[in-house]
Amino acid sequence: MKRLITLIILAVCMLALLAGCSRQENEIGDINNYTPIALLDDAVVYSYIDDDGALVIGDYDFSSKKQSDTGRVEEFYISSGKPVVIDDSIVLPVTLGTNEHKLLMVNADSDTSEMIFSEFNSYPMDAVSIMGTDIYMLSTMKDDVTTLSYIRKYNENTGDMDICIEKQFTDIAGEQITAFACSNENIYVLANNMETKNDTYIEIYDGKTYDLLGKVYFETELTDFVSNNGIVEFYCFDGYIYIRNFSDYGVIGKIENDQIKTVLELPNLRMAYNGKNTQDDYYGFFVRGGREFYLLDVHADILYKTSLELSQDESIRNAISDGKNVCISILDERDTESYTTKQTIIIDFHELKEKADQTK
Repeated sequence: MKRLITLIILAVCMLALLAGCSRQENEIGDINNYTPIALLDDAVVYSYIDDDGALVIGDYDFSSKKQSDTGRVEEFYISSGKPVVIDDSIVLPVTLGTNEHKLLMVNADSDTSEMIFSEFNSYPMDAVSIMGTDIYMLSTMKDDVTTLSYIRKYNENTGDMDICIEKQFTDIAGEQITAFACSNENIYVLANNMETKNDTYIEIYDGKTYDLLGKVYFETELTDFVSNNGIVEFYCFDGYIYIRNFSDYGVIGKIENDQIKTVLELPNLRMAYNGKNTQDDYYGFFVRGGREFYLLDVHADILYKTSLELSQDESIRNAISDGKNVCISILDERDTESYTTKQTIIIDFHELKEKADQTK
């Protein structure tokens, strides 16, 4: 079978990729006690749970080198932790212990926050994606007989959610929307046919008319992956997809005709999430708890593998992206009780690519 992508293994360390630049020179602020969730042009947005159990959102400003807590959510229960980014604002779905679902908007430039939407629904977590500046959200509502899963668009004028795509299902009939992602003016819907075992596929809808444009199916090797373990993360970009299941296996796949072919499947494979949802030249992936970092060049169809030069007591905890840079949290594995981040650094994708080409 014709290879989908060229996998180039680069036996180089991250310090070499940074052209001699030390980790200390790339370190940002003292935000190691927090979780970075969005990378903006001039700030990193982070979150943490305070001593009272509230979710706190804040930001670290690059120019002033100051951090400030901006938003606080009382009675916090759970969130997908994946916000969307619009200019200097992030929008994050959160669920309270009362089962109230909210959309929190935080502006890092003005250090303000507000709840722009609130409702009660059934499933604990909502998912959001954007197309331009339009915010879309996947939610689930259940009654005594059926369950409704729907994708809605936030209406700035009314403050309501307008339904775009919806499906009804029971345990034995109908279709369920398990995840979705916006990409290149289309909405990609991961759907499950409840009447047939292991019948999961992606439907592609026009982002303006919401007309169904077509379906793509998973190759045999991926069927069990997407059908039996539940999907916790789904992202589409330039003819590729990334999915991660509840068993913490991640897959990069490429859409060819009406099938999705496996490019890379690994345990703990995570995506350096980009809340801006832009069409980028490069996309980053990493192995959580390891040292491996992957860089996908979507134009050349090349997947590069690098390795961070970390000590035996260090590993990658998390990474986020803005499409040009990647913000990496490095875990101190010696601290087995508090599970702390030792260092947070930012690396430019282009620097990685340039240095990688020189090592071929």
